[in-house]
Amino acid sequence: MVKKYSRTKNSIFNIITGFGGQIIYAALNFVCRTVFIKTLGAEYLGINGLFSDILSLFSLAELGFDTAISFRLYKPIAENDEVKIRQYVKMFRNVYKVVGLVIVCCGLTMVPFLRIFIKDYDKLSGLGINATFIFILFLTQNASSYLFLAYRSIVITAHQKQYLLSVAGYVINLVNSIVKVLVLIFTHSFIAYIITITAQIILQSLINAAIATKAYPQYFIKEKTKLSKEEKVELYKDCGALLVYKINNVVIKATDNLVLSSFVGLTIVGLYSNYLMLFNAIHGVLHIMFRSVKASMGDLFASDEIEKKHSFFEIMNFITILLYGTAAVGIAITSNELIDCWIGDKYVVPQPLPMLIGLELLFTGLKLNLAQIRNVSGVFKQMWYRPVIGSIINVVSSIILVQYWGISGVITGTVLAAIFANFMVDPRVIYKYSFQGVKPVKRYYSKNILFIIILMLICAVDFVICENLVTGYGIISLAIHMLICAVSVPATFVLIFWKTHECVYIRQKVRSIIRI
Repeated sequence: MVKKYSRTKNSIFNIITGFGGQIIYAALNFVCRTVFIKTLGAEYLGINGLFSDILSLFSLAELGFDTAISFRLYKPIAENDEVKIRQYVKMFRNVYKVVGLVIVCCGLTMVPFLRIFIKDYDKLSGLGINATFIFILFLTQNASSYLFLAYRSIVITAHQKQYLLSVAGYVINLVNSIVKVLVLIFTHSFIAYIITITAQIILQSLINAAIATKAYPQYFIKEKTKLSKEEKVELYKDCGALLVYKINNVVIKATDNLVLSSFVGLTIVGLYSNYLMLFNAIHGVLHIMFRSVKASMGDLFASDEIEKKHSFFEIMNFITILLYGTAAVGIAITSNELIDCWIGDKYVVPQPLPMLIGLELLFTGLKLNLAQIRNVSGVFKQMWYRPVIGSIINVVSSIILVQYWGISGVITGTVLAAIFANFMVDPRVIYKYSFQGVKPVKRYYSKNILFIIILMLICAVDFVICENLVTGYGIISLAIHMLICAVSVPATFVLIFWKTHECVYIRQKVRSIIRI
């Protein structure tokens, strides 16, 4: 049995292991990407990103069961109801088996249509790329995520013990990164590269399952009883609403590369994939904070009063602005400089793309904070229409704007979807149902509009400074400019909002963590 810790300590362990490991992961990914570019080239980057996005559509088959069941597990875990937990785990296992088979079947039916999604399809054979075979490898990689006992790890995350999986994951990733680099250097084979990634995913699922089984063996004993009909109905209702959210998330994630590949070509998809790697690396590190406190928030929302819940939400929103705002300013101002220093100016896409990616990153953080509240408080069905609006805005605006503004038009479409769907709709529903009107929703809008205006002013000042201060010195200039961006945002916000309850809470927590 795993020893019980407090919410705070569990969250701290999750954050420390998450942040540290994610930084290592980002560094390893950076090395692998560098070797990938040097040995294979931009076209392979394009097809790698494109197939990944196409197959991400198949994650819809999971129907949101992971989120719905995670939410349902908080109460039986708090009450130590092992029978109920086993019933949910049993259902989750059956769902994942079906999902894996559905992904395989749907993927195979897409093979004849690959030519539609790839503008440069006929050029691939000249590069030695068998698009069909590579797609099947990606399909195997995607389906294996569901077929190798991956469902068992849900009890670890629901128990606030994500750090148990993190350490093993980082070791596996380190070994696999070394293997990938060696494979690329000695074989120059894209196929061998994809096979190593697939092997990593399978191995990770098996090890996670072993960790979960050792930590909580009582949950994997054969359970003869099933969930009641009423419980299944409620679960299916939640999954129906969550499916709409998943459609929105997947469409937004997959649309960019699909639209670019269809209208512009694989080369620009390859160039964009470098910026996307930076985006994902930063988002991956910051996302650790939300993932690490999710179960603790679920515990909080299951027991504490609404005022306390709302106060914690405002604190998390302020932390989101600080972290994602700093990262957004940094990526907007220094990403081109970084890519130039890293792999050369031929891989640089000029402004306004970096600015738009920074804006997208900021709204991704705000959206994530809202989604966290929605998930832990079980507000799924009440805003089913919002993801539909977001998907429509994203697809339509991206297809229209790409023809006039190229890659920047596609990112603009994603930003517009985030503003008019997530930012405009989600807070209203969350304040109504999660916080039951304890505070007016205009409080959220007024605060965040002020935060965004301050961030835009900081970004403008930093841009002027970085364009005119210590330029032309390569990595030295880059390091100084990154430092300017990293310091300017938190310093400005702390000075302006020093006496607010958000800042007071953060200072108190920092002091308590130091004493641990």
